[in-house]
This record gives sequence, C-alpha cells and structure tokens, in this order.
Amino acid sequence: MQDVLAGLVDELRAVGIEVSVGEHLDAARALTAISLQDKEVVRAALRSALVKRAEQFDAFNLLFDLYTAGGRQPGAELVAAMTDQELRDTLRAVIASDDAQVRRLLADEYVRRFGGLAPGSPVAGVFATIAVNQAVDLDGIRADLLVPDGQLGGGGGGGGGGGAGSGSEGPGSEGPGSGSGAPGSLAGRLREASADRAVAGFRADLRAAIRRALVADRGARAVRATMRVKLAEDIDIVTASAGELEAIAAAIGPLVQRLSHILAQLAMRRKRKLSIRRTLHLAMGTGGVPFRLATEPARPPKPDIVVLCDMSGSVAAFSRFTLDLLVAMDSRLSRLRVFSFVDGLAEITGVVGEARSAGRRLDAREAARGAIRRSGSSDYGFVLREFASVYAHQLSRRSVVLVVGDARTNYGDPAVAALAEIGERAGRVYWLNPEPRRYWNDGDSVIGRYAPYCAQVEECRTLGQIADFVRSLSAVLG
Repeated sequence: MQDVLAGLVDELRAVGIEVSVGEHLDAARALTAISLQDKEVVRAALRSALVKRAEQFDAFNLLFDLYTAGGRQPGAELVAAMTDQELRDTLRAVIASDDAQVRRLLADEYVRRFGGLAPGSPVAGVFATIAVNQAVDLDGIRADLLVPDGQLGGGGGGGGGGGAGSGSEGPGSEGPGSGSGAPGSLAGRLREASADRAVAGFRADLRAAIRRALVADRGARAVRATMRVKLAEDIDIVTASAGELEAIAAAIGPLVQRLSHILAQLAMRRKRKLSIRRTLHLAMGTGGVPFRLATEPARPPKPDIVVLCDMSGSVAAFSRFTLDLLVAMDSRLSRLRVFSFVDGLAEITGVVGEARSAGRRLDAREAARGAIRRSGSSDYGFVLREFASVYAHQLSRRSVVLVVGDARTNYGDPAVAALAEIGERAGRVYWLNPEPRRYWNDGDSVIGRYAPYCAQVEECRTLGQIADFVRSLSAVLG
C-alpha cells in the first residue's frame, strides 16, 4: 500500500496539488491506523492528509480511483455467466438501488463484454465509452423507470379499467388515481428525477469501470497521462468541455474565499499612517507636546472597476467566468461597472447585480443583450470609439479599466486613438487576452497596437490565471 501511496503522491504533485514531505508521512501513518479493507475509509484518510483545498477534491478522487483500481471482485463469475438479456434485466432491477457492489459488478461486465478493450489494444477509452453506452441503452432503461408500477401492460386504456377508486372517471380524466404517475404531476416529476439520478449514477459506474480496465492493462500512470487530469482552476476555459465548464463554475466559490483571505492579508500588511487626531489627543496630557505619535491602519483602496467584456464566439465563456469572479469580489470594490460588446456596446451593470442578488450565474443571452448591433462579429473600433465618446468623461484616476477580449477586429479600424483617450482619463487600463500568446498579432489580431496604452497585457486562459491577475492587481493598487 505504501508503494501505491508514493505513486499517488507523485501524480498529485504532477497535476498541481502541492503535497509536502510531512503530509506524505502523515498519510503513511494514517494508513497504519485504519482498516485497509474499506476503500472509502482509506479515501477519506488520505484526502484529509494530502488535500488542503475543496476545489482539489475531484482531481484527488479521480487519481485515487486510478491508483486503487483492483482486480475482479467476488461474484464476477456469476455475472459473467449471465446472458445479455439477464444482464439487462438485473441492471433494470438494481440501477435505482443503493447496492453499489452489484452495480460495479454489472458495469465491469458490460465493459468486459462490449467495450472492446482487449489487452494491448490501442483503442482509446472514449471509443469504449461509446460502445458500452450503446450496449447498455440507458435511455431505454430510463424510459422503463418512468413507467409507474403496475402499468407496464399499456396502462388502463379502456373504460372499464381505472383501478380502485377511479371507476367513475373517463379515459382522459386526471383524477387522484390516474394522475399520480402523469409526467406533469408531482409523482411524475419525482419519478423523472429518480430515474435521472439512477441513470447518471450508472454512467459514472461505467466510466469508473472503463478506467479500471485501462489501469489493469496499461497502469495507472499511463492512464492518468492520457486522461490529462487537471485541477478545475487550471483548465483552459476556451476549449473546455461542458463537464469541465461545470467543474470550473463549481470551483469559483472556494477560489473566491481563498482569494479574499489572501487580499485581506495584503491589506493587513499595508503601512500604517499617522493619525493627527489621536496624536493631538495624546498630546493633551503632556502640555501639548506630541511625545507619542499615534498611527492607524491605512484604509485599503477600493478602486472603481470598469469591465469591458467581449461576448462574441468562444471568448464569451471566458468573459463570463471573469465576470463571475469579479462579481464575487464585489464587496472589495467601491463600484463595479460592466459593459458587454460584440459589434455594439451595452452596459449590463444592472443585469449583473440582479444575477448576484438572485445567487445565480449570469446568463450568456442576458450578457450579450444589446451588444450586437449588426453582423454579430467583433468590432473593437466602434466599441472603443463609442465608449470613449459616451463614458470616458465619467472615468477618474481611481478608475481601473479592464478589457477582456482577443483583440481581433475582423480587419476593421482598431480605433487606437480611442483607447489612448480612455487610458489618459483612467488610472490604469489592463487587457486580459484568452488567446494563446503565439497567435497574438497574427491575422486580424491587433493586440500589439493596443498594448502601449495598457498598463499590463496578460495571456489569461484559466480561472487560476484570472485569480492571479486579481491578486496582482490588488497588490499594485495597495
């Protein structure tokens, strides 16, 4: 088990989870004090010793599953002897149950029988996932689960059926008896939710079974390399899948808490300033001579943040996550104004405030509303000229303008003079570009022409990089 722990620690460090030597030793001692027969107990002990942040739990759980994938479980021979129909009937009977051991056996057998993962086969896990899901037909099982008990035979079609207590109701009526399983009824919605949970749970069982099969054939290290396990804050937002975007969204809350703590520590380390009032008050006891100088903590700066977010194409996803993080930090700002743009400019400060008050993320359609003027293709020239003419006079030296976008003008006028005017009126202008630096100034990218008028231009592609920028910005303003 200690060899498995050493490999797990190496992989945790490889994906960005910092594990010290002391934490490794703590985990090793924990393994000597618990039963190694219960995998979940081992998982909890190692997670407590090795992981310090909640947003790292998903990556740890995945690596733990890879490094503790065992061989065939007791009962695998019985499941292997089933016919395909018996396998499906058994799955239908237990998919909604809490019997995780039986579901695991069934998932392993489906992967063995239909996954096509022969030893040494180069077939990737994604193809095995497709093949196994087609064989299982979870959509069909979900449809079966939605049929109320006792109505599998076509459900009360004639006028004489209806069951006890509903004999006076016609076929189309929805009384208490016949409506209990209707899709729109409470019972129907609960049945749908239960079926969805069961199907999603078994899909997760299938993914875990495929990982176990791949680990048995290739080893945990090779499987981890092909899966490209990353922390949610290190995932490239622009190219992230739907599941990865959900993980990034879930990581925003813990990340904001950690960032708030760091910024609070920065504020505590600010130099204290002389308090004239308290110094004079103390001098009253010494005849007006200020023998003792009194100080007070320097008031932390609260800049006015003005954000211009490009909501066109794939840049929109990055802009939304930038807004989510800034809005969550809103309590540290004196004012936050938000503008969205594509080929038009729209202020969405009120929409952002409503989303924050309701405790939900900003919807992409809400954010882009009013930002499209004609074609829907980015027009940085029009946007910068419009902002400079309508809003630039409202900026002051306390204003920090943050532009989020790829600076691709579709070969239109970049309006560099308008950005220069904005920079003269504002305290600082920063530009976050979610495009890889190697693509800058290529094609219609004019980021190099905008850079001289910005205090900082950063390649920023992940949630972690956004957080690093916010932290550095607070340090500079402090």
